[in-house]
Amino acid sequence: MPEAVPLGLDEYLAGGIRPRIIDAAAALFRQRGFNAVSMIEAGQAVGLSKPGLYHHWPNKEALLLSIVGITGALLLRQLEDVKAATADPEQRMRLFMRGRIAVVARHQDLFTVTWQERAILGSGSYSRLAATAERYRDSVRSLIDDAKEAGLIRPEVDTHLLMLAIDGMTGCAYFWYREQGALRPAEIGDAFRDMLLGGVADPGLPGPDIAAN
Repeated sequence: MPEAVPLGLDEYLAGGIRPRIIDAAAALFRQRGFNAVSMIEAGQAVGLSKPGLYHHWPNKEALLLSIVGITGALLLRQLEDVKAATADPEQRMRLFMRGRIAVVARHQDLFTVTWQERAILGSGSYSRLAATAERYRDSVRSLIDDAKEAGLIRPEVDTHLLMLAIDGMTGCAYFWYREQGALRPAEIGDAFRDMLLGGVADPGLPGPDIAAN
């Protein structure tokens, strides 16, 4: 594959023809699948000829690589903004859960394509994204550890497993979130946060009989 021309998050958020191509391609990939969409169709979606599109992107893999990279950068930026906004662990957890759902909902095409098509990327291309992913996971674990120290989370809770639980609960919003649904992203984030920190079991129910198992 020719060297991809990556699209950084700041360039994406600033708008312009390359971000428009990314959004159009992501919508097509989400609707029909990566392999079923041609470069010609991606160009036509934004009014570009085939040569015009190739001026900005060398191939579909380059588009996909940037889509996956942008989704990771969006999540990392959201988490960094939360940590910059407040030092209070409880507020950080609430803002983090709200914001993560909001980011996934706002960029649903990008996140859907990332989760469904990222395996297409070769190991060489995908390895370039690993540093951002690991930085993000480390930062989430740090957020959880701070909440533990503040007494919001029991000390025996496994930090890594809780990070994976949050990732699964909120990340899958790409699949089930609907703009016309009854709850907004902030409300969903608050509900998930309350479930994680407060639990869902009825306190009046007896605990499990561990000996019987």
